[in-house]
Amino acid sequence: MLNKKSFTDKMLKDADEYFTDVHMDQSQFKIFIDFVKIFLKHIPMDELTAKGMGWRAVREWQTKHKRDLIGIAEEDYEERMKAISQILRDHLKPGLLDGLIDKNDEALLDKTIEDILAFYDKTYAGR
Repeated sequence: MLNKKSFTDKMLKDADEYFTDVHMDQSQFKIFIDFVKIFLKHIPMDELTAKGMGWRAVREWQTKHKRDLIGIAEEDYEERMKAISQILRDHLKPGLLDGLIDKNDEALLDKTIEDILAFYDKTYAGR
């Protein structure tokens, strides 16, 4: 089972510090917190650390795509799913893999990401 001891201390500390100055609107924050709750069910660790990892992934996606996350709410279903998938698979996962001590735990990361995507698809993507 993955937990905070599965990652390097440096990655965990960096994630903690990254989240401290994040600002989101209420609807974004609710979705984000729902994602964090699912993440923490699979990978028990400090909540602040999990939030930091997630927010870093969102910021990387926004920078790469030169888009604001708020704008995806106005997009069609396919674009919303594509954006969330990119955030999770292209930005969150690589950051987690960089700090993962035992690379054999990658399958658990994949399962976590798929569960978050399924939740988003069922709960928010069709709005």
